[in-house]
Amino acid sequence: MDEETLNRLAAEALIEEAKIGARRAEVMGPSGWVKPRETINKRFLHSTLRNAIISNKHRHKESKDRDSSKSRKKN
Repeated sequence: MDEETLNRLAAEALIEEAKIGARRAEVMGPSGWVKPRETINKRFLHSTLRNAIISNKHRHKESKDRDSSKSRKKN
């Protein structure tokens, strides 16, 4: 694509975005110009946090076991 085509496509995208904002502003007032926030993928977030917690518990338990076995060897 040449630069002229890219500029035209960018201008069209900006105009379309402005039209959508204007339609939202008609319904919602000035806050309609603010883009809606993206939704969070709650299933992914929950799974990631759960796995991180499980992993941290596992590591913490291993380090405790290692420390207790070292202290037994010293005595």
